[in-house]
Amino acid sequence: MLEKKSIKTGIVGADTSFLIDFFKGEKGAVEFMQKHAKLLRVSELVIYEFLCGNLTKEQKEMFFEAMQSFVTVTFNREAGVFASEMFRNAKDKGKEVGHQDCMIAGSYVAHGVKLIVTRNDKHFKNINEVDVVMY
Repeated sequence: MLEKKSIKTGIVGADTSFLIDFFKGEKGAVEFMQKHAKLLRVSELVIYEFLCGNLTKEQKEMFFEAMQSFVTVTFNREAGVFASEMFRNAKDKGKEVGHQDCMIAGSYVAHGVKLIVTRNDKHFKNINEVDVVMY
């Protein structure tokens, strides 16, 4: 697991758990955002996951407005290839990784992002192609 000081050297992809905690005002997520917002990227898949939550109309509007501040990354063919390789690599080693987590990681890697900020490292710890940053 990477230390927070290493974030200065690279772009960071946001996991859904990070955005949920940030919007709830969780101290660690808010502090991380304040320090590293310019380095943050958001996958369209993370936006999808976030919006699947039980949000009011006002919360959705606030979320969409906030997302305008960030560079987003898409899930394209290259991301799909990376994601499938990540899934197979973990599976070949007997490790469990969810498809959605591989797809999120694949979307970041396809766009040159190899750090993912999350509160739940178990989602990404079996994906060798990315490093997890906790907050």
